[in-house]
Amino acid sequence: MRQLSLLCALCAILVAADGRTLHSCAYITPQDPFVVVDTNLTAFCHLNETCIRELGHPITSRDLFWKVGDTVIPESHYTVVNNSVSSVTFQPTLAMHNSVTCSFKAYGQTEATLHGIYFSLGYPPEKPENLTCVCYNAETLTCTWEPGRDPIIATTYTLKQSWINEQRKDCIAEAGKNSCTLNYPDFILHINTVFSVEAANELGRAESDRLEFDINDIVKPNPPHIVRVFDILQKVLKIEWENPFESTQYFQYNIRYRPLGSSQWSEVPSEDLEKTRKSFILQELQPYTTYNIIMRCKLIDKGFWSKWSKEYTATTSESTPSKGPEFWRKIIRTDSEKRVVQLMWKDLKSHANGRILGYNVTVKKGAEVETFRVVDTTCNITVPEGSYDVLLTAYNSQGSSPPSRLKIPSDTDQKVVKPEEMNFKAFPKDGELWVEWAPLKGVFGYVIEWCSNHETMDCNAEWQREPSNVTKTFLRGDIKPFVYYLIRLIPLYTDGKVRSSIFGTYLQQGAPDVGPAVKTKATGKTWVTLVWIPIPLPQRNGFITNYTIKYGGHDGPAEAITVNASVTEYTLKSLAAKTTYSVSVTANTEQGRKAGLPFSLTTLPFGNGEVEAIVVASCIGFMVLILILCVLFCNKREQIKQHIWPNVPDPSKSNIAQWSPQTPSRHEPKRHPFQDGPFTDVSVVQITRDDKPDDQDTKSLDQIKKNTSEGLSSGIGGSSCLSSPHLSASDSDGISCAQNTSSTVQYSTVIMGGYQGQTPMFSRSESTQPLLISEERPDEQSTPPPASQEDDTQTPSQYFKQNFTVEESGRNQEPPPVLHLAGFSQGLNNPDFTAGCNVNPDGQSQEDEPKTYLPQTMRQGGYLPQLG
Repeated sequence: MRQLSLLCALCAILVAADGRTLHSCAYITPQDPFVVVDTNLTAFCHLNETCIRELGHPITSRDLFWKVGDTVIPESHYTVVNNSVSSVTFQPTLAMHNSVTCSFKAYGQTEATLHGIYFSLGYPPEKPENLTCVCYNAETLTCTWEPGRDPIIATTYTLKQSWINEQRKDCIAEAGKNSCTLNYPDFILHINTVFSVEAANELGRAESDRLEFDINDIVKPNPPHIVRVFDILQKVLKIEWENPFESTQYFQYNIRYRPLGSSQWSEVPSEDLEKTRKSFILQELQPYTTYNIIMRCKLIDKGFWSKWSKEYTATTSESTPSKGPEFWRKIIRTDSEKRVVQLMWKDLKSHANGRILGYNVTVKKGAEVETFRVVDTTCNITVPEGSYDVLLTAYNSQGSSPPSRLKIPSDTDQKVVKPEEMNFKAFPKDGELWVEWAPLKGVFGYVIEWCSNHETMDCNAEWQREPSNVTKTFLRGDIKPFVYYLIRLIPLYTDGKVRSSIFGTYLQQGAPDVGPAVKTKATGKTWVTLVWIPIPLPQRNGFITNYTIKYGGHDGPAEAITVNASVTEYTLKSLAAKTTYSVSVTANTEQGRKAGLPFSLTTLPFGNGEVEAIVVASCIGFMVLILILCVLFCNKREQIKQHIWPNVPDPSKSNIAQWSPQTPSRHEPKRHPFQDGPFTDVSVVQITRDDKPDDQDTKSLDQIKKNTSEGLSSGIGGSSCLSSPHLSASDSDGISCAQNTSSTVQYSTVIMGGYQGQTPMFSRSESTQPLLISEERPDEQSTPPPASQEDDTQTPSQYFKQNFTVEESGRNQEPPPVLHLAGFSQGLNNPDFTAGCNVNPDGQSQEDEPKTYLPQTMRQGGYLPQLG
């Protein structure tokens, strides 16, 4: 029930606030007040006791609270006047909401607003300042002022005028504007009028100072209207116009004019235009020139100047050209006798004074004169070697220009001098490229030629001509930054001689577009010669001051070397052998630098001539070694021979040869059975065979073994054999033995027999040749050689022979058997060695024996194998 009662009371209050009983319950004073910024606002909330009683809910002023927007004002700002009136005092700010409400809480819980107001913050208006008025063309009057601080709240500005204490029509300015305009006849000319401005709002009002003047003194007329401009004579134009309004006072005017395209105005003197008029004549103009013309006006000695009129364009009539064309030539030689001269000149432009119809060219040499007409600005003439005078005139509809003179010099009259001789120089200034030189005597003019991005004057050069009194000028052409200009100054001497000077410069320098391209010219062990091509002139963008060479190994620090701009080849020294380096060259100008692409190179492992020196030294060393070996061989020949090829004693000088019964002559021509065999000198000893028992033979062999074991030496090849020079009968049982050597093979033939108890006899060979096939392979006995091999034409080897024929030993006796021992020395220590006897049972000659040595076996006669 209590909640229901609260809801009903709230609805009643809301209805009262929304209906006719709004002020019957409560109201706030003042209603919607204006408050000065930074001042306090005091509001009162009045309760209607009658309305409160009708609501059935008792409310007193102590139950009220105040809010600014949605913010509750602290109770410290409240004042209870009585039971029905409550007040609040606070200082509002521009940041606050501009609403104030008086509220209460029904039953202490639900908030209800009884009444609310809106307040406005602002400032009172300040005094308007700097009041000025202008009467435009005597038709409208406009006054302006400075309102001062913004009052924030709505403020009204009123322009007031009066004269002779009579108030005239006021002018109220539009909201937000600080000017006001009166239209004629709301104002009167030729009468002193007082003007002032009043500002007013809810917080106050203010008035400006009074300003008194004759409106005729503040008139600003409209610009004159130019009707037409036309030429009446050469170099004369007449201007006609209309004045902005009719006035009893005089107007004065300003008239300006300039050639079309020019930025400089010329102005007619003001004293010539101090009277009202409607026309004026411009004189001393350039003939056949288009002019822009403007003008303005004002009342004499009062008022303001009008704006400038619109530009009017007019052209003067033609007249004869005022000067001759700028004239120059270019000599092209075709052969030693004739020259082609290209004559060229420039348009007269402002000096043409009309439309140029053509040109007259006159060539003089002494009394010879030739004249011809051209319509172009160039022509070629062919003249022989020598000096010529050329005259050039331009003509239009009014006449011809003064002549331009030029000399064509002979080849001997031309010379190029250094810039210092003429004090000739070029430099940039104010965005232009200037040239300057010292004044010269005997000249009637100068010609300046220039080429862009060329190192010589062999180009399509631009040129300009200057009079003789000029020593400084700028190049009149399309001069660009970062472009190299080669400039030539040619004084025109009256005697026809040509002395020219050349100078190169830039309008503005920068860093090169590309870097130098480097490559190797030569490479060594510790040095490399680099060469690079200079940067093309169009890409340099400035003077190259120097080059910086940077190089370094992959693991080592980089080094830099700076060389002059004239250097395009450089040798890097003190490099490491067989090492890869990275090299780059940077071109430097006064305003920047540009590095070329890195280049890799590798030094050589050997220097120049080192390989040849090594080869030559090796060859010389080898030759010296060979020479030393040869000298040693010659000096130690015998020792080397003994060491490598031991000397085998000659059997013919052996004692056995003296012991033999018969020693035939060495040079006996008779062939013997072993002449073609492998023996060198063979001694054949015939021994009488007896019929002793076998034990005698065994005894003989024992004796041989004994002698061998005892080391009987024969002195042949280091072997022991028959140390006694004569073998007696008592020692006949001994047989020589051979010692094995590593370098020689000795051959022996032992002829044994049982005749008359004789001991075996030995024959030795001095031969050291290797064993034949039959000796190395005893089981493969070779067949006898063909008969052709035994041809008597062959020169037999000289053998030492001791042969006993059958006739010598006894004609009726049987030839003794012959025992052949091959490889006797080797066989002594060889367990596989076998010895044998080959006995001819039939007593036939041994001439048919094979000429190879075969292992010998024992035959009849009781011979035992020889001991190894």
